[in-house]
Amino acid sequence: MRVTIYIMAACFVIFLLQVLLQPLTVMLALTPTLALNGMYWQFVTYMFAHADIHHFGFNMLALFIFGTVVERFLGIRKYLTLYLLSGIGSAVFHLLLTGVSDIPMLGASGAVFAVLTAYAFKYPKNKLIIFPIPVPISAIYVVIGFIAFSVFAGFVGVFSGIAHFGHLGGIAFGALIMLYWRRKEKSGTGSEGFEWVWESW
Repeated sequence: MRVTIYIMAACFVIFLLQVLLQPLTVMLALTPTLALNGMYWQFVTYMFAHADIHHFGFNMLALFIFGTVVERFLGIRKYLTLYLLSGIGSAVFHLLLTGVSDIPMLGASGAVFAVLTAYAFKYPKNKLIIFPIPVPISAIYVVIGFIAFSVFAGFVGVFSGIAHFGHLGGIAFGALIMLYWRRKEKSGTGSEGFEWVWESW
């Protein structure tokens, strides 16, 4: 839970600085034309900046709900690795599918979707309520639903202003990392520091 709180605190401080110093957003957000021409830090900083209070609040709520659980079973080092690598991977995936442009991308969503994916790997049958759907849905099906929606919305172009392929990239990288660690655990080379108890799908 400690790292999750630190990440949330960092996002909160950066959001306050964005409000007070609006030009800071240009420096922190991932603008492909800038990031690929020397401002490489944007591949990391973009995931700590947010567009508005609703964007910030939703991401932090989801991170708190799922991140505290995932951090507990992964441990600090692996959890932080999952978060940062998936956040970077989310940005790269977004660029590969949308191309290099001047449209900025910002928000923790890609990394948060990776955390949700890790949760679904560990507890695929746990029931979740996803607003506004009033029916509990198994975690694994929530992730599958987000994949389907992100693919549809990304290619059709609905809900513009949302980096749907970034969300998809976060899920993809989160899944790849979790599959890699599960394979290492089953081969007996990745069990240090934590214990897995995988539920069957």
